Amino acid sequence: MVFDVISPLLLLRLLFLGDAGVRQPGNEAAVGDGPLAVHDHAVRVCGGECDGVVLLGDNIYQHGINEAVDSAFLRNFAEMWSDVGPQYYVPGNHDLPDLDLPGNADRRVVDVAGLRVVGIGGSPDHRKDPYEYEEDEIRALELPEADILLSHTPPARTALDLVPRRGAHVGSEAIRERALCHRGALVCGHIHESPGTELLGECFCFNPGGLGRPFGRAQVGFLIWEVEGLRSEHLDLESGTSTWWSYRYGESELLELVRQ
Repeated sequence: MVFDVISPLLLLRLLFLGDAGVRQPGNEAAVGDGPLAVHDHAVRVCGGECDGVVLLGDNIYQHGINEAVDSAFLRNFAEMWSDVGPQYYVPGNHDLPDLDLPGNADRRVVDVAGLRVVGIGGSPDHRKDPYEYEEDEIRALELPEADILLSHTPPARTALDLVPRRGAHVGSEAIRERALCHRGALVCGHIHESPGTELLGECFCFNPGGLGRPFGRAQVGFLIWEVEGLRSEHLDLESGTSTWWSYRYGESELLELVRQ
């Protein structure tokens, strides 16, 4: 079976940053060692030729973006990553839902190097953070078809939404349902300590892990969109471990390769 994507098959490389929040009260301009290390690595790897840099929510600092024109967001994201590639984002549960900074993909389609990308920001209602939703609200969303679904929250009951210290899955059932109906890729954040890739039906789901506190690391993810399939890479800059997952369209299994 030929994999039915919306956009023409292209060779693209996108860089994903999960939960980059590090900003602390009294240190408003701080970027943090993790994002700086990832940025320097991305410059070496991409050489300014990544097709897009995407933030997956809870962006820039611990408690999200809190102004319509947020100087820390613009300085630490738009300006900091300008030498890697064009920037896009989806807001997280710590971000305000009604902001519309450049590159916002929340509940709308954006064009990323010829791919159609649509986002779902926030997380299921559980602790009264600034951007939360009810599961039925996500089920009722009428979103246009796209190649990549950006969701701050992972699909439920996967390796990507597991909180290891609690042994609990905390993802969204509504996002899982959407993934099972989606042909393409889904990239998520929210759970800093559970990077990985998993297939749900014909949806290639990827969590690159989080940079921000309390469980973040200097880690980054790449999604490579190829003519015959998809590849994801999770790179842990602290351990030096690189893990790749490869998927050929129409197959039912992933190939995983771990390198030190």
